[in-house]
Amino acid sequence: MGDLVVFVDHKQRRRLQRLGPGRVFQAPGGGVVRHEAVVGMPEGGAVTTSTGGVLRVLRPTLEDYILLMPRRTQVIYPKDLGQIVVRSNLGPGDRVLEAGVGSGATTLALLRAVGPSGRVISYERRPEFARLARENVERFFGGRPAWWRLEIRDVYAGIEERDLDAVVLDVPEPVHCVEAAARALRPGGVLLCWLPTTNQVQQLVTSLRRHPAWDLIETIELLLRPWHVTAASVRPEHRMVAHTGFLITARRVVPGDRGEGAADRGRNAQPGSGSPASAPGRGTPASGDPSADAGEASPVPPGDEPSDPQGGSP
Repeated sequence: MGDLVVFVDHKQRRRLQRLGPGRVFQAPGGGVVRHEAVVGMPEGGAVTTSTGGVLRVLRPTLEDYILLMPRRTQVIYPKDLGQIVVRSNLGPGDRVLEAGVGSGATTLALLRAVGPSGRVISYERRPEFARLARENVERFFGGRPAWWRLEIRDVYAGIEERDLDAVVLDVPEPVHCVEAAARALRPGGVLLCWLPTTNQVQQLVTSLRRHPAWDLIETIELLLRPWHVTAASVRPEHRMVAHTGFLITARRVVPGDRGEGAADRGRNAQPGSGSPASAPGRGTPASGDPSADAGEASPVPPGDEPSDPQGGSP
């Protein structure tokens, strides 16, 4: 008892449940399954509902969990999360800061990527979002990961950490973090921002190109198209996951050492564009300089115990 499982019916509909004594699962196609009937069965086995339906029972993948977990905000989709981890160059033992935690989808991916030997620091300015993210993370891992720190903090006020391997931002105006991120990252570190609109992308990229600590700036968009495959035909599905957002990456470089990739810095930039922090005349301290301003953090307010999905269809 206490394990998270996913029930999958013949239409591939998935429902997330935490097994508990006396609980039942109401299948979307009708009928119920008592949780006791699932305990002890091998993963991938099938159970029969009270009306004769058959359900496959599996432990949830990270993708399953992110798409089925409680949320108050639109989460970053798994198709983007994979690229976030890869393009941020994160692996076991790395240190990463994220801002804009929301419901915790990106947090989960980052925690899995860096593992117990790494460190994930999360800034979220809204206590109610921080509380939900904490509950979702603790529900997935079975407790709070020791390598995670969650703070009520506005990233626009500054970043306290230094010598980070990556900074991941899911906030509306990351242009205000260009200078702070440069101070927080080690040379060679990666800044990654997720943005939904082209106007936001243009403003951020223009500011990054004007700043001497950034180079190798790239913007991508991912489109995911499932395919329908049977013995009779192979064709694209009628629906796909198209635009969700843009991923912008930049590498932290040594100011003043301008390579070929910096040749077009500022090209086509409009006067006055970019953030005040990246205005001409302001120097960029080397990584590790403690002089950057940082907003004051407050501990995450204690919340109720995580509420597990139980009974009925979400």
